[in-house]
Amino acid sequence: MTKLTPIEGGPLALEDLPQCADAERLEELARELMTVASMLRSAELHSHVCPAESVERAKRALAAATPEARSAIRLACQPATVGEVCQRIDGLIQSMPQSEPADGYSAALTMDVGGLRPSRGALEAACRRLRTTAMFRPKIPEVLEAVREAGLMYEAALRAVDQLPGLIARAEHMIEQAESARTAAKGASRP
Repeated sequence: MTKLTPIEGGPLALEDLPQCADAERLEELARELMTVASMLRSAELHSHVCPAESVERAKRALAAATPEARSAIRLACQPATVGEVCQRIDGLIQSMPQSEPADGYSAALTMDVGGLRPSRGALEAACRRLRTTAMFRPKIPEVLEAVREAGLMYEAALRAVDQLPGLIARAEHMIEQAESARTAAKGASRP
């Protein structure tokens, strides 16, 4: 664990705090990829011109999806092993400041989560979110929903990496067409 101490007796600065874990950064990237792909896809489906800022945001997200990040997303989409499921569920249960759970809770939760065949990333993200947001030990349906949601995010991010170049190109083409039409309309309106 990192010990936080003031530098030279002064107050702690933000950069003195431990950086978020690789898994958290990967989750942030996955969410951003999923979000920007959804924005561009929605504009395309509705035949709307996507704002240039959204296209630039998509380009930044795609640029952040380096080969190493893409490899990490693929790894996060791989199925978790039985051992990983047991370890993450045990960690989740132990992180809650309550007495030991009733007999069967741990086994039932582990079996139900394992039955979903979650990906590594989904399992990690769901357990981290529940550890950091739940005030009490979560009910089994809450855990299952969190695992399902996280799984969808990583799958969508993986698809987004492949789809974004085409989505960006089509959005830029629509922006160019709209600019050309606007320029032509201004030229036609001049006497």
